[in-house]
Amino acid sequence: MKYLMFFLLSLYCTQLSAQNASLIAMEDKKMDSYLLNRKPATLTIQVKNLPEASKKVDIQYTLVQLGIGFQVKKYTETDATGLSKITLDQNLPYQQIWLSIGNYLYAGIYVNTGLTVTIDAGKIPQGGAYMIGDGVEYTGNDGELNIVMNKNVLFKKKEKELIKDNLRSLRDSRKKYTVDSFLFKTDSIHKQLTTIDNEFIAKFPNYGWAIKNETLSEFYGDLCVSYWGEDMPDKLFNLIKNHKPYFTSNDGALYYKYLKSYTQDKKANRLENILALSDSLYTQQKSDILKLYFLGSEKDSFSESYPKIINSIQTKWCKKIATDELANAIISQKKIDSLFAVSKKLETADIGTPLMKLPFDANLYQLDTLTNIDDFILNLKSKFSKKALIIDFWATWCAPCLSDLPFSKKLHEENKDLPIEYIYLCTNSGSNIDIWKNRVAGLQIPGTHIFVNEKIIAQLKTVFNAESGFPSYVVVDVNGKVNPKTITRMEFLDRDNAKKVTGL
Repeated sequence: MKYLMFFLLSLYCTQLSAQNASLIAMEDKKMDSYLLNRKPATLTIQVKNLPEASKKVDIQYTLVQLGIGFQVKKYTETDATGLSKITLDQNLPYQQIWLSIGNYLYAGIYVNTGLTVTIDAGKIPQGGAYMIGDGVEYTGNDGELNIVMNKNVLFKKKEKELIKDNLRSLRDSRKKYTVDSFLFKTDSIHKQLTTIDNEFIAKFPNYGWAIKNETLSEFYGDLCVSYWGEDMPDKLFNLIKNHKPYFTSNDGALYYKYLKSYTQDKKANRLENILALSDSLYTQQKSDILKLYFLGSEKDSFSESYPKIINSIQTKWCKKIATDELANAIISQKKIDSLFAVSKKLETADIGTPLMKLPFDANLYQLDTLTNIDDFILNLKSKFSKKALIIDFWATWCAPCLSDLPFSKKLHEENKDLPIEYIYLCTNSGSNIDIWKNRVAGLQIPGTHIFVNEKIIAQLKTVFNAESGFPSYVVVDVNGKVNPKTITRMEFLDRDNAKKVTGL
């Protein structure tokens, strides 16, 4: 019983490998040559039977990627016939996309070579379809895979969510248990997930490989989190490090991200030592994928750190991703530097439609449309030309944002003599202007508050090279230098730290 978990998981992985002799895992040595000859994958969206009043349908899609920019949100729309075609520029195998088509469909899809999503607007239920259902059709090379995977999402959904919640709770309380007790409990959870998987796979046996691989990626990722900062047992570590995801998906990407964090939490602290440690623990291909995630943690010093990471990568497709990220970082920094270099003092700085000034020295604006993102940044800097800027990207529904805002208020009120302007950019995604006003008024946070269209938020984050989620922070110091990673939480800032990060 002591090592039953390892026996069962080893058997499970052996069966999985036998099923997939023809598939290529992300870290397979053949991936370099495979990607070299691979045509870009395409996603086609067709909305039929639109109401006569409708001309175009808004499309929001979030791409799951490896390394920096784990999820990248993009926008497009259909043409007047309800058609839209998207070419995936990263062109990675089985890339997951979180797709929102107007009010008609929200789904997680996988695009490997080509997928067509057809929506019959006349058959979609009120409130829209979720994953799959009447009025939703998946066709093309990846059509059947998406039918199966979306049905699997809905299969015993509440039961699976409860099991996964139990795993996360166990993961977070690992230190309460002995090694054997913890592994026994996690093994029990894995058996429950496997039982549900096998019940579903019995109906779709050709896709057992996909369902089992995604389940293992998520399961092993959670176990990596459980052991951050400590060494996991050798037999468990060997199972985890030998796992090979097939999907560029949330589960696959997070498996690598969490394994990278487990590796980084080792005693090696210099970047060169961490990279060498990664090479010593894993195959070259797995290590190179993990290195893509170091780009995110080293973004603030990209000019020095990115070349070191790139030089250590041997896998060609990984090196290309890292090299492209370096080029993008250089372009972004030069663009930002040049904007501030040519900035002029303006009589009025257009940063949105003025709404009101509240008694606690809060100025409220609304920004729904924008012709030029560069002009907005220039106007923002010009309006507060003698100040450093701390820019807070947040959302009214974001619990970590709301818990951190009082610390921002405290820092502001206790250090009013410092030439710092606090600018709060709240996304309109999932919110409305009345909820936002109430949040600001309830928290009574002084500063410049702008309620911003989510598309503009996405543009600003891209230009500033900021984190994709909420909250995220960008500092423009007194010299005009943009730093997107000097603040992780306002909670950790005091007067001295605030002066340091803003260059005062």
